[in-house]
Amino acid sequence: MRAMITIAVILFALTGCGDSTGPEEGDSGESIYTVDGFTFTWRESLYSADSLMITISAPTTGWIAVGFEPTSFMEDADLIIGYVDQGYAHVRDDFGTGTVTHDSDVNLGGTRDITRIGGAETATETHISFSIPYDSGDIYDKQLTEGNTYTFIFAYGADGSDDFTSSHVWAESASFEL
Repeated sequence: MRAMITIAVILFALTGCGDSTGPEEGDSGESIYTVDGFTFTWRESLYSADSLMITISAPTTGWIAVGFEPTSFMEDADLIIGYVDQGYAHVRDDFGTGTVTHDSDVNLGGTRDITRIGGAETATETHISFSIPYDSGDIYDKQLTEGNTYTFIFAYGADGSDDFTSSHVWAESASFEL
């Protein structure tokens, strides 16, 4: 029964029923996409033209995640999931192994390709920032090209779910130009 409820929630979330705005340009030249209080911000890295700086935030004190280019729900998505515990950001580079499952790239034989990790948590929000290469060479990471359109998935866990495995309480997808 729990699996059916999870699938129903995912189906609803992936239909695009959230209150969203299209990507906007921020004051510092970054692009910003917001849906239902979840914010995804990106820009070319200030440290390397081969990398993308990303910040995600959501109205939870649990984990938050962004995924790139799933084929079906979470399947085949390049996922970045993280949480903040006692002021320290824990971030993992994952791959969607099934429609509702994922595992770390390292466990699958790939590499961890996240750098410049940071994070903060307030009483009501979690913020995670990181850098990823446009092309890591890892088979579990998507090759990204600025100016191309991609499908993104966004999700977060319940307050206090500081882990990489608990179910989400909110999820959404969108397609737009990176």
